[in-house]
Amino acid sequence: MQSTDIQAAAQALINRRQNKQVTGPLAPELRPATVEDALAIQQQLIVKMAQAGDSVAGWKCALPIEVDGLKDVPVIAPIFRNSVFTDSPCPIQLDQGVCKIEPEIAFRFARDLPHRPEPYSEQEIVAALSGAHLALELILSRYLDPDSVSYLEHLADCLFNQGLFVGPEITVEQASSASEISFVLTGSPALSESRIDGKHPSVYPQLPLFWLVNYLNQRGIDIKAGQLVITSSYAGVIELAPEVTFRLQYEKYGEIGLRFEID
Repeated sequence: MQSTDIQAAAQALINRRQNKQVTGPLAPELRPATVEDALAIQQQLIVKMAQAGDSVAGWKCALPIEVDGLKDVPVIAPIFRNSVFTDSPCPIQLDQGVCKIEPEIAFRFARDLPHRPEPYSEQEIVAALSGAHLALELILSRYLDPDSVSYLEHLADCLFNQGLFVGPEITVEQASSASEISFVLTGSPALSESRIDGKHPSVYPQLPLFWLVNYLNQRGIDIKAGQLVITSSYAGVIELAPEVTFRLQYEKYGEIGLRFEID
């Protein structure tokens, strides 16, 4: 893609965010054709968000995937500071009339990991962490028909992320052993108790974290102290009706109690 098209694509995606628009695909000349195109748009989105006063507070990631005929495709997107929440009620934009969330664990960094020529070891990455949290990724498609949009275009637009709710803290040791979590969801009004057997798609949540740090390192991007990293949902997408007060129990690890407020 030409630099001007990358800039224009990033600006179009920012306009959708700022105006809370759900629309069709990008114009044909602005759609990424390669992984590098998508990541270039994503990086320009980061630059433009920073210029507007909103910095990167963390990352969402998963281990690379095979999709749309492509192999070893990265699953990575920034999470912006103004969309990270810790209090109830939590603002959320509805997706097809419901609140969409994914139950996750978020790792928090205590210190910077600046980019360098050599990769970081798993021990170095763990040593840089201050802890972990129960967390909910807030999900939103900014496309009217998301299934008709290529993975690369979703990658450029940060992979359905609209924010992150950060819940109670747990230890790195607890997080690193959390391969499976049984969830219990309760709430009112009119939310019957449901049980969900959750399993991390990478077996352990720290494995995508290790990948992320070194993928960013290869691209000259630093990890900053205080940043959070989520590494995939334990139970896919959970849909909740608006204005419901709910509790999501993460087995022995604790619970998140929350009410969403429509933004």
